[in-house]
Amino acid sequence: MLKLLLPLALLTSAASSDAQQPGGVTMAVVSGSLQDLVRKPIVLRGTLGDDKIQLSLRPKVDEDGLEGQYFIFGQGSQILLAGEVDQNDLMMEESHNGKDVSGQWEGSFKNGVLSGTWSTLDGAVTKPFSLKTGLQ
Repeated sequence: MLKLLLPLALLTSAASSDAQQPGGVTMAVVSGSLQDLVRKPIVLRGTLGDDKIQLSLRPKVDEDGLEGQYFIFGQGSQILLAGEVDQNDLMMEESHNGKDVSGQWEGSFKNGVLSGTWSTLDGAVTKPFSLKTGLQ
């Protein structure tokens, strides 16, 4: 099992193109692998089960792996994320307090869509997710 605060993945691919959006948000242009896209901060929007979410990812500073957060539209709290990417495959853990793991994300990137399954730590509850880059 991944530990939320440990170094996790290798990010070795070439950098992707970026587009500056209004408000200073940098959005990755969909091209190449997920590993290429997450070499710089990226924002994704889509669904987690029936909920609409926005998820932000960025490379960890001074170590391998990803970190970020997501929120469910209409709810105030942000949930922390940490994980790894290998080409087009993603594995992350989430935490409500930055210490205890509360859920897991496993997905893959294909045709500009990151999709997969979110589950509680014990696997008792699962939900599909589907996310795209850009403000949609």
